[in-house]
Amino acid sequence: MEIEYDDLEPGISADEDAHGVKRLVQIGFGVLLIVAGIVMLVIPGPGLVAIMVGLNLIKPDNAIVRWMRRKIPGIPEQGEVPRRYLYLGAAFLVVGTLFGILWGQSTTNWLLESTGISS
Repeated sequence: MEIEYDDLEPGISADEDAHGVKRLVQIGFGVLLIVAGIVMLVIPGPGLVAIMVGLNLIKPDNAIVRWMRRKIPGIPEQGEVPRRYLYLGAAFLVVGTLFGILWGQSTTNWLLESTGISS
C-alpha cells in the first residue's frame, strides 16, 4: 500500500495542535513535580510520591510506573488510571505536604525520643 502524498493537507490540524499543547503542559507539570519531589527529599514532604507522579505524567510507560501499577491493587496494569485514584493520590500529596511542613520537626523529635535515639 502506497501513501499518496498529494492527498495530505499541509500543516498541523487544530486537533493535533490542541493535543500537542496539552502534552507539553503535561510534561512541564511532570518536570515541576519531579523537581519538587527532589526538594522534598531533604525538606518535609512526600518526595517519592511527587517524583513517581511526575514520572507518570512525563512517560506513563516507564519501568517505575509499570512496577507501581503491578503493586497497587485496583489500578489496571495498562490503560487509564481511574479518576478516584488520581483524586485520592492528590489528596494524600497535599495532606502529606501540609503535615510535613506543619509538624515534621516535632514528629521527628518525638520519634527520636521514643526510640531512645538522641541527636
